[in-house]
Amino acid sequence: MKFTFKIKMKNAKVLHINPGNIENENEKLNLAAGLLREGKIIVYPTDTVYGIGCSIYSKNINKIFEIKKRTKKPLSVAFSGIEMLKGYVVMDARQEKFIKENLLKPYTFILKKKDNISDDITFGEKLGARIPDNEIVKKLIKNSFPVITTSANISGECAAASYDEISEEIKNNKNISLIIDSGKCKVGKPSVVVDLTGERFRVLRG
Repeated sequence: MKFTFKIKMKNAKVLHINPGNIENENEKLNLAAGLLREGKIIVYPTDTVYGIGCSIYSKNINKIFEIKKRTKKPLSVAFSGIEMLKGYVVMDARQEKFIKENLLKPYTFILKKKDNISDDITFGEKLGARIPDNEIVKKLIKNSFPVITTSANISGECAAASYDEISEEIKNNKNISLIIDSGKCKVGKPSVVVDLTGERFRVLRG
């Protein structure tokens, strides 16, 4: 099967994936996952807003800060499920129970990371972890690695809930290898951030 890319910008390709027909989109998903395995940066849909990221093992992580014109501060990481997440964070029974109970909610969970997550991602001991309720990104992660997830926008600008809301500056950036267009994100706003590292769990961003 040949893929027809709709080129809308100079340096990045747009790949259309139908979220309502995901079982027939495997070849496209494999193509995108292959780019992640190679360490490339892509833009992809989540349940909340469109994200930009690469594999946590990529040498291109610092380029994400450049693309977003963002000062260096912690980046969150998306996982395909709770079992994958356990391999990268320290999680007790109380934290696991809370995550399982809120798995379908648009949450970022703050947990203590393990040593296999680079300090270049977290700038400290805590990790923002997401398990997006979106089958496209989950399949990408399952077929590659955990993926950096931060909103696909210039720092200070509004997050994009659809492909059309992504700025031309992001779309035209030469460091982005692929943009996946799957329509509008169902939540349409950034995630709620919940810190699970203390005695009492705290909402840091609602």
